[in-house]
Amino acid sequence: LDVPCPDCHALHWAAEKLSTSTRSKAKFGICCNSGKVRLLPLQPLPPQLRELLTAQHAQAKEFWENIWKYNQSFTFTSINAKEDRSVNHGRGEPVFRILGELFHCGGLLRPENGRRPTYAQLYIYDPQTALDTRQSLNATLNSDTIRVIQQTLLAYNPYAAVFRHAHEVLQDRDRDGISDVSVRLRAASLGIGEHKRRGNLPTADEVAVIICDSNRENPSNPQDIVLYLRDGGLQIINDLNPAYAPLYYVLLFPCGELGWHPDLTMHEPGREKPRRLSQTCFVAYRLQVRPQEFLTILHGKHLLQCYLVDMYASIDQNRLCYLKLNQKKLHAAVYSGLQDALTAADEEVDLNQLGKRTILPSSYIGGPRHMQQRYQDSMAIARHFRHCDLFLTMTCNP
Repeated sequence: LDVPCPDCHALHWAAEKLSTSTRSKAKFGICCNSGKVRLLPLQPLPPQLRELLTAQHAQAKEFWENIWKYNQSFTFTSINAKEDRSVNHGRGEPVFRILGELFHCGGLLRPENGRRPTYAQLYIYDPQTALDTRQSLNATLNSDTIRVIQQTLLAYNPYAAVFRHAHEVLQDRDRDGISDVSVRLRAASLGIGEHKRRGNLPTADEVAVIICDSNRENPSNPQDIVLYLRDGGLQIINDLNPAYAPLYYVLLFPCGELGWHPDLTMHEPGREKPRRLSQTCFVAYRLQVRPQEFLTILHGKHLLQCYLVDMYASIDQNRLCYLKLNQKKLHAAVYSGLQDALTAADEEVDLNQLGKRTILPSSYIGGPRHMQQRYQDSMAIARHFRHCDLFLTMTCNP
């Protein structure tokens, strides 16, 4: 990695340059789409946490090996997915593989009777009580490391203050005898004087707007994070909310930097209406090596694997949702009916189901039409070059 991108300064191999550029004036697409993606750098990592990620002493090595467990001890939300452990049966290098959907959940701000507080509930207690609880729940982890992480997050992470304030609001309503009440955390405006595309770094006052909702009077927003004092059950966190990633990956984003959201746009001065910045481009930008920026994500070890799988699942789920809601725009009727029936054996066709399915176009990677199109492309190559001696099939991890 010795060739910097002239736009975002990410390091590349020379072979990664765009075919339309030269070695002396190399341009790259996988990092910032040739300057069209512009995000503010992540905030400098707190010194104590940076030492744990980079030092070579015993405490740091223990932190690397158990970084996922440490992150679990401090998350504001929980993760829900069916994990597949059949790859290495728990031996060897850590593997994180899921089956089906993956989503984040937020719970109650007050533990049920007889239960210990967990997740965001611990942020509303006084620091010593929260520390004692975390240490007792994680007896196999280093107590000094837990103390360092807690001190760091309370000092740098704005969501800790937001959740404490939300609890105070709910508690005040509870004292007034208002039981059917919830609090909605809505993404705040991205700042005054700054363009939306820049994804301003959050502060304690700007990270979210707290909306008290008594008797469900306020209009809801599907991206809101809904919190209850009690009796609310688990609430699924919408992955379009910019707090989706920082609320769970607190050790990758200890300063609470906002994640992707639909209002981000590309940097395209020549266009009257800039295009929306995709999730894929956002995550790809964050994963690049830049000499002037310490990338906590790439130092995340097993937590990095979880983050990548999580982001891939979110991107894929949103693509599927878009395809489902835009079948008319995609002219799905062209794919349906007898044309699809021709690709299946007669006994596999249910005439009652023809035309009622959600059609995945060939642009959806991994779908049946995408795979069939790739096969037809390979056959076209074989027809052009005639006799083929060998077909190579390569499989790689995402």
